Amino acid sequence: MDTKCNDDLPLLAERLRLGLPLRGFDGREIPLRDEAGEDLCAMEAAHALLRSGASLLPTEIAEAFIVTALSRARSVEVAATAAGDASTVIAAKVTAVLVSAAVRALVMARGSDISPSALNRATLSWYELSQLRRRELFMATRPDEDMRRSA
Repeated sequence: MDTKCNDDLPLLAERLRLGLPLRGFDGREIPLRDEAGEDLCAMEAAHALLRSGASLLPTEIAEAFIVTALSRARSVEVAATAAGDASTVIAAKVTAVLVSAAVRALVMARGSDISPSALNRATLSWYELSQLRRRELFMATRPDEDMRRSA
């Protein structure tokens, strides 16, 4: 495995832990790094996922949906900062708000059951799937680690 892949594993694991995929709901890539090669923080990736999900909504609803989600995320960030939460906890809370909004936008765009309970179930299912993906990633990297230890 090359160094670039090894450098990407912690980023991938963190993205999966926070429920962030590598592609948005509209198929757009959500990169691990920005154009300068710097790690794209989880909140920026979650914002990209939100824009992706909202892009599936009718245009007249999408912008207001994004503004509302960003406002809610900002409120969570302010409250967490005031409570003295660590920066990693604040990032996780804000990211969760944005990912949840993105998943909700997807459900709303599909036009199926958009009751509050259905939206909550969709969000919970998304995080459960993310946990499974993360576990699979870790399991896929372990055989290599085990082989290196025994050599």
